[in-house]
Amino acid sequence: MNWKKIFKVLGIVLGAVVIVVVALAAYIYYEYEGKFPVDEEKYPHYIGYINTENAVLTEGFDLCDGIIAGIHSSSQPKIYNGSKYAFKKYIQEQYTNDSCTDSGFLIFRFHINCKGETGNVEINELNPDMQPTDLNDKMVQQLLELTVRKENWQVGYVKDQDGNAYNHYMYVFYKIENGELLEILP
Repeated sequence: MNWKKIFKVLGIVLGAVVIVVVALAAYIYYEYEGKFPVDEEKYPHYIGYINTENAVLTEGFDLCDGIIAGIHSSSQPKIYNGSKYAFKKYIQEQYTNDSCTDSGFLIFRFHINCKGETGNVEINELNPDMQPTDLNDKMVQQLLELTVRKENWQVGYVKDQDGNAYNHYMYVFYKIENGELLEILP
């Protein structure tokens, strides 16, 4: 009998058991003691929540039953119809700067329902210092119309256990300088 092999196997098994017990203890500690408390009054909603009272394109738009995918960031990159590159290319080709000199950031946060329709659009207009501002209305409206086109988005790549397509949360972030698009994120 080779005692070295027996001790080696026994050491590996014992080590694995110790690692599992420590991981379980750490998880239990985190769940019950280690999490930072959430101020439910100050932050009553999840990250991707959109208040429909402050949103545009809400009339006639309904989310399908079920969950909203991508609520902690967005549903990209798979939500783009074709690819993110195709989306960016379309926006850059279709956008026209009609003598606008505004600079800053324009952020659209919105939902895409299981039918591929967009709505509940929250618009955030920021100056270059990331402070709220009022950008050129014509530019904002043009970018809104280009962004929320149904043809830009695909749904159905993520389905629930019953085979129903999810709703999606998405955002598009435009960096603008002198009315020209510098970047389209994410």
